[in-house]
Amino acid sequence: MGGDRARPMWVLFMLLLACSAYAMCPARCRCNDDLLHTSCVAASLEVVPIQLNPEVRHINLSHNKIDNVHFTLRFYYNLISLDLSANKIQTLGNSNFEFQRQLKHLNLSNNEIESLSKDSFKGLHNLTELDLSYNRLEELPSVTFHELHSLEILRLSNNQLVYLEEGLLSQTKLLRELILDDNQILEMPGSAIGDAMNLQVLSLSRNLLVTIEDGEMPTLLELRVLLLDTNVINEIHPGALAGLASLEELHLNDNNFTSVPTASLSKLSNLTVFHFSGNFIRSVPPVAFRGLFQLRYLRLNRLDLLTRIDSRAFVDNIYLEEVWLDDNIGLHSLPTRLFYGNPRVTHISIRNNQLVTLEVSNFPLDQLKSLKLGGNPFQCNCSLLWLWRLQQDQVSRKQYSNDTVGSDLIIDTEYIRCAGPEPLVNVLLADASESQVDCSLGWIAAVSAALFACLLLATASTLLYLGPMRRRLNKRELPQRETAQCPNGTSLALTYDDPRVDKYIIGPPLIHEYRTLPPWDSFAKNNDMEIYRQFDPNVKTRPHIVYV
Repeated sequence: MGGDRARPMWVLFMLLLACSAYAMCPARCRCNDDLLHTSCVAASLEVVPIQLNPEVRHINLSHNKIDNVHFTLRFYYNLISLDLSANKIQTLGNSNFEFQRQLKHLNLSNNEIESLSKDSFKGLHNLTELDLSYNRLEELPSVTFHELHSLEILRLSNNQLVYLEEGLLSQTKLLRELILDDNQILEMPGSAIGDAMNLQVLSLSRNLLVTIEDGEMPTLLELRVLLLDTNVINEIHPGALAGLASLEELHLNDNNFTSVPTASLSKLSNLTVFHFSGNFIRSVPPVAFRGLFQLRYLRLNRLDLLTRIDSRAFVDNIYLEEVWLDDNIGLHSLPTRLFYGNPRVTHISIRNNQLVTLEVSNFPLDQLKSLKLGGNPFQCNCSLLWLWRLQQDQVSRKQYSNDTVGSDLIIDTEYIRCAGPEPLVNVLLADASESQVDCSLGWIAAVSAALFACLLLATASTLLYLGPMRRRLNKRELPQRETAQCPNGTSLALTYDDPRVDKYIIGPPLIHEYRTLPPWDSFAKNNDMEIYRQFDPNVKTRPHIVYV
């Protein structure tokens, strides 16, 4: 009997406390009765206060020491949002939210919740957002969310979930966003998420997915964003993504791909954003992103093994606007006219690679608005003269105005440094002088002319030297011949060799008769008539032959 009498007294006491709520805002809390908002953030509370205004609509009890919510919320019928994050709650019990029929936002993140029952959320028919991230959940019974018919956003990240049971989301037909990051999920939970026909965002980042087989990904015609980054995926079946006809954003970065999954991606005709950084591909082949005609934003950063990009890699992506190719430590060169098949590209980032030089033909400068090239070991010579001039134009514009015109090309001038030649090591390219990066053709022409003149002179000297030598050789081959007139009227052929060679060689006698010559009379002993007489053809004398 005493217990039965005490119960009405306890209820009356609680009602009196509730009615006097206007005068009983807990210490270290802020209560705004006009906005019907109460904030008790980091107020060292150990229980949910029950003396607040019963008409309150927004309560923030985050960063306290509350360990349960048993029988403490049934006074607040008009709650719209309740924040119990960063407390020490281990269990939600049963039916503790049964009277919060207007509640739309419930934050239970950063607690110690290990399990949920089928009645943990009983009565929350109008709840649209539920945050259970950063707890210790290992499994979720298939009936956990059956009362949440209006649920649109469900966050379950940073738990210890390995799989999701079939039928878990069968009653959440309005679910638009499902966040399952940082769990231990081993395979795509297709049987569970297939019931969420209106799902638009699905995030499974930082799990343990290895492959996506055919049929594992359900048909989700409304899905717009799929985040599968930071798993260990190495393969996607060519038809696995065929049911995602409306997908616009896909993150596959930081996985174990060794090649671009071209066949799988080709089914995503509406894809506009694709992240593929941090994988292990060695090359980007021709038409790597085949069929992605709507692709606008492409990230290919941190591909440590990447060494080659085909010049036709992006030919199908005619709407491509922004491309990131940063931090690819094995990339030493770019193919010529890589982006000329992308008439709408306006932003290109190729920072922190191993590019030594760049040709102006690599980029469609007439349509670019942003070009980022910092962090490359450039050799600052005439191959970068075009870039130096663009930087000088940008510096000149800044001198006249702090803001550049929207149509002007912006280059990350302050990050482009020279790795060589020696006088320019670690010098900003913009700070180099034109003479240091200009490869003028004047001195090249002068050197070429001098070399040509030397060649002509050498050729002439050779001809002048070899001509007489050849004639001398010919003379040696064909000895000279002369004829002498003998007294009997016959002619005698006389042959002699070059006296410089054979002047000391005595040849055989010209005739076989040896005659004694009369002594030579000196010129002084002959008179004038004797001198002319010897030339008289009528005088018959023997010939006078002199041997030299």
